[in-house]
Amino acid sequence: MADASQPRLARVEEAPAIARLIDAAYQPYRDQSIALPDVSGGVADAIGDGQAWVMDDLSGVLMLSTTPPTAHLMNVAVAAQARGRGLGGVLIRFALKLAQDAGCESIALATHVDMPDNVALYTHLGWQETERDESRVMMLRPLS
Repeated sequence: MADASQPRLARVEEAPAIARLIDAAYQPYRDQSIALPDVSGGVADAIGDGQAWVMDDLSGVLMLSTTPPTAHLMNVAVAAQARGRGLGGVLIRFALKLAQDAGCESIALATHVDMPDNVALYTHLGWQETERDESRVMMLRPLS
């Protein structure tokens, strides 16, 4: 039996609900007039590619590519009603383990320049800023 406290691979029929979860998670940033790209586009493709994991109750989602040598953390989102329960940490730790198990040497991500709390969080978790442009902060974390 699967461990309900750990993410599982998402199923294609869950794509609409997952897209809604992601859009809702990013809405507070849009409410602050932060111009974000399409954060929920490609959910069905990610599921089909085996790159999307969810908490069993769809309270959180992780989208991750694990092609060595560098994994790419594409998205982590937690439903509003589930915030403060540590699900983001569960999803990020799970991503790190998946990337290591896939033989990746590092894990990269991009976040928005107008989301300094995200940059601070990922820095605290071991990522280092590698590049920045007008809208994105690119970060990298070694896995060894």
